[in-house]
Amino acid sequence: MKQMRRSLIALAASGALAAPMLTYAAGDVAAGKEKYASCAACHGAAGDGQGGAFPKLTGLGQEETAKKLAAYRDGDQDYLKSVGLGGRYGTMAPNAASLSDEDIADLAAYIADEFGGSEGGNGGDEQAAAEPAAESGAIAKADVERGQALYSSCAICHGEQGEGGHLMNAPKLKGLPASQVASLLKVYRKGTEMGPYSYAMIPQATHLSDADINNLAAYIATIGEGEGDDAE
Repeated sequence: MKQMRRSLIALAASGALAAPMLTYAAGDVAAGKEKYASCAACHGAAGDGQGGAFPKLTGLGQEETAKKLAAYRDGDQDYLKSVGLGGRYGTMAPNAASLSDEDIADLAAYIADEFGGSEGGNGGDEQAAAEPAAESGAIAKADVERGQALYSSCAICHGEQGEGGHLMNAPKLKGLPASQVASLLKVYRKGTEMGPYSYAMIPQATHLSDADINNLAAYIATIGEGEGDDAE
């Protein structure tokens, strides 16, 4: 036992036990640039975002970016909620699920280097707190009843109450804010692949009008309203 304790102390002193943290800190900027190509579809080539579900990435520090990506990958919703990103888990988790530690390190290095990141930046948290005015206004005027009618075809996979887990293990929609739903649908309508459900969602979204998207988003945001926390 004493020998084991001495071995652990020696490893700690040598830095071996800190390897995971060092991995995140030693990302390859050039490799991160190549990997960022798939992120750019939603967050923009310049990291300036598209509002709604896709915040800007400017101002994020390398360590902060790595922590957030790891949290999305590992399902650490407590951490994400603590930094104001709990509502984005459903969007980011599918995209982060396959990231290795090396991928996270490379992406974090590139984002911090390319977009002027500095440790402690808000990384879009302020943007996450407020929907873009134009989109928010359009959704506020949407027809919830029309959205409910349109949702009948979505329910086949996502469930009548947006609970998910039906055909193709479709994700849960209940609890998503309207702005996030609208942003996602617009990305799929463009034919942009985003996560493992793209093959199913792109054909469904292709023919949706702006009004259809706003109506759907407005209705989905009402699913589960007034049920309380126990309904989850």
